[in-house]
Amino acid sequence: MHGNSAREVWFIRHAESVANAGARTREAPTYPLSELGFRQAAQLCALLPIEPELIVVSPYVRAQQTADFAIRRFPAARAEEWPVQEVQYLDPALCTDTTQDERRVLSDAYWERCDPHFAAPDAESFAGFIARVADALHRLTHRTERTTFIFCHGRVMDAVAWLSLSPPATVDAAAMRRFFHFIHGFTVPNCAILPLHFHADGTRSLGKLWVPDGIEAETAGRTPALLAGL
Repeated sequence: MHGNSAREVWFIRHAESVANAGARTREAPTYPLSELGFRQAAQLCALLPIEPELIVVSPYVRAQQTADFAIRRFPAARAEEWPVQEVQYLDPALCTDTTQDERRVLSDAYWERCDPHFAAPDAESFAGFIARVADALHRLTHRTERTTFIFCHGRVMDAVAWLSLSPPATVDAAAMRRFFHFIHGFTVPNCAILPLHFHADGTRSLGKLWVPDGIEAETAGRTPALLAGL
């Protein structure tokens, strides 16, 4: 029994971005929220049922814009920026002025290559991404806040769940393939919350992924880019 000693960390995916809505975009770090996304972010942060002591934010604009509503609602919470940004495994130069659907061909080729140490120009390798998420989890083990919100991204939350449920002994091609199959069965919608509990005995346990009731649905008719990493 873990009792009531667990610290709660809620990983929260940003609201709908313009890229999620199908728009043509340029640099991944700068994608803003869509008009719907701003409404979703306001609704999400008004519905959060607990008050955090710490709010961690990705450096990417869409996560910062989502977190801004929580930072305003909970002014006593400490706010920090951590490198919990979305994985960028595609060459940014090839993604300029494209849509998520147009990037799908590049994404498919990346996963078919299945080389965890390959990094396109100005991009991140799969192994580097997993190490970055693992570093964030390790950093959290040394925090003392009872409740923490981390405003981040879908693939980051996938990696948190994967590392918590079935951490690989080595980040090799086989592990990368397992992650690929894992994320097909672990869809993280915009505004989804993934609780992670850090227990006093040094263990941690994963809660259920959920989206608060009362948040507007995503843009009608859009096709989610499940593996775009954006």
